[in-house]
Order: sequence, then structure tokens, then C-alpha cells
Amino acid sequence: SAPRSRALSTVNIFNNISQLPFPRLADIDSSPDLVVPQNDTLVQILTQNKVAISFDRLTTLGREFVAAHSDSSDSQVQLEAWRGRVMSEFGNNINDMCTVSRLLGKYSPDKAMAFALLKVAAECGDHDAAFNYGIQLSRGKIMIPGHNSIKAGIVIIKTLSKLGHPMSQVTIAEIMFTSKDLNERTRGIEMMKKAADDTPVACFKLGEVYRKTNVVPRDISMAKMWHIKSAKRGIAASYFTLGVILSTGEGVIDKTPDFAGALKMFELGAAAGNVESMYNAGMYYLEGKGVKKNAEMAVEYL
Repeated sequence: SAPRSRALSTVNIFNNISQLPFPRLADIDSSPDLVVPQNDTLVQILTQNKVAISFDRLTTLGREFVAAHSDSSDSQVQLEAWRGRVMSEFGNNINDMCTVSRLLGKYSPDKAMAFALLKVAAECGDHDAAFNYGIQLSRGKIMIPGHNSIKAGIVIIKTLSKLGHPMSQVTIAEIMFTSKDLNERTRGIEMMKKAADDTPVACFKLGEVYRKTNVVPRDISMAKMWHIKSAKRGIAASYFTLGVILSTGEGVIDKTPDFAGALKMFELGAAAGNVESMYNAGMYYLEGKGVKKNAEMAVEYL
């Protein structure tokens, strides 16, 4: 079982989120079709994905969400009742709740209900939903009455990072990288390394930190090591970076470029779908860098 301190922290983070007011409508005059738009693509996706709620029932939730804002003095009480209806409609299916939140975030002119669904999912104990809610708050995308949204978001992400949530660790580490205190930046590196055990994004960011930032002394061998790990775990952009390092002779005493090695990296990146790698591989074949000129191969990549 989890240590008691961790268990209590987990309970606290979700209690803290539930105690925050629901997001406000972007415009007090917003209508239901702005929070749940009559969008053919949205209807089609909901039907195809076979989520736990129909478009008609989602529209009803939208009307109720907007109606709850009509009386500002009582809106939070009405929104608490709305939360119960959300749980009933989704049948505690948090994954579907997050899916619908994401879709509304993409297609709705007023994203308040999208964020409200994300809040409910976070309150139910979904760490990823809590992280995404914290991110939106910290970026000032969500306005909550009587609170500093940005500060509230950062508190959520910091708490999740202490619980070992990888993307929260990545986010907090990047904040620590901006510190003027070397010790703080060093702690950020250690936190990013912990996150790297669970997410290749952290590997990519460590590669970039060692290659071209002032967070730590520049170390191309370390940059290559982390980008290799990142590439092997599916981050195609790392193949491009490795190709650039080889093509410019970074980390080599006499700066001698390795065009053949660079082309290999660009081709691997291209195969993984990286557009920049495709372009560079095409140009290498067109110009004969690290390989014989081959117009046909160039055309395939360009």
C-alpha cells in the first residue's frame, strides 16, 4: 500500500481541486450552443467513439451549465448539482469524460464547460486530468471567481510532481531551470531525470538542456545520450537533433561534420514522421552530402 503521507497528499490534491469554484463562462451572455456547439464533426466523433453520453444528453448538460450561471449569487450551488448530473450521465466513466472535455475544448467557442468536465474528472482522482486542469489554470485559460487561477494551477502541478506524476515533474523542472540559483537548477535536473524513467518527453528536454541552455554546462556527449534515449522511445524530433549534431560537428574537437551519420539520423527521423528530417534527408540526396547524388531519393523525401 502507498505510504500514509503519499495517500494523504493524493486525497488533499483532489480535495483542493473540488474546493475551487467552477470555471466561469467566457461571456455572461454565452448561450448553450457556444458551450456545446451544433457541430457535425463533434456529433460524428461522439457517435463513432461510442462514448458514455449521447450528443443530445450532452446538449442538455450544456443548457444546464449555462442556466446555472444565470444567477451569479447562486451559481456555484447550482453547479455543484450539475456535477452530480455529470457523474450520473457518464456513469463514472472518467476516460469518456476526459474525451468529451477534449473535444469541447477543440470545437466550442466558449470552453468553460470543457474545463468544468476536466475539473470533475480531476476530482474523481485522475492524475492526468488534474495535471491538464492545473496547466490550463497556470496559463490563465481558466477564470475562477475569487481566486488567482495561475497560482492555483501551479499549486496543483507542484503537488502532483511530489506524487511522482511524470509530466508534472517535467513542468516543475522547467520552472526550476529558470532560477538564478544553481542549486535550484540542479534540483530541476534531478527531477527531470526522475520523470525520464516514465516519459520520453523528459529525455528529449534533458538532451536540449545539455546541448543549448545555460541550465548546466554544455555537454554534447550527454545531449547525445539523452536524445538517443528519447529517439528510441518514440520522439522523432530527437533523430533530427542527432542529425544536426553530427552534421555540424558539435562535440568534435576539430568540428569535422559526419554527413553520412547525419543522413542516417535524418532518414530514421523521416521514417518516424519528422518533417524537418524528411527535408534534410531529401536535400542530402539532392546535393550528395554523405551519399551519392540521387534525384529519385531526393524526390521521395522532399
